[in-house]
Amino acid sequence: MKDRTPRDIAVDDQLRAAGAEGREWLMAAGWGPPVTIPIQQAARWQQEARARMLAAEADDTWTFCEHLCAGGPQPVVVHAEAPERMLCRACSTAERPTRRCLECGRPAASASPADGREDVCMGPVAIYTRLRCPACHQADPLRGTFAAGRP
Repeated sequence: MKDRTPRDIAVDDQLRAAGAEGREWLMAAGWGPPVTIPIQQAARWQQEARARMLAAEADDTWTFCEHLCAGGPQPVVVHAEAPERMLCRACSTAERPTRRCLECGRPAASASPADGREDVCMGPVAIYTRLRCPACHQADPLRGTFAAGRP
């Protein structure tokens, strides 16, 4: 077993704290317990968002909202339509009314999680989310995140 440095221990503690806060946030927002699935079983949109996020990390082109750089550990929200940007939960919530549908590109026009058009997957630290416009959601409400065998 590798000897862990104080930095390794601190990073691990921060990751666990951020994950716990993310789970609490999702439950408080009415989502119930978050669904955590292996990336190989995730919906295609979530796999693509994660791949683009990791590519932006590798070539150092990703950006962070200023709130992630201040304060203690917190979950990172990744919007499927712009996974090169890491957001805090407040900035993610504030952007909700102006986000676009990942399927057709039209405005998703959603101001509240209660309308059920946001798909959310949670990794160890990141919350991946996409919004769909009313037409795409109405065409197939289960398409995407949790429907087996669907994109």
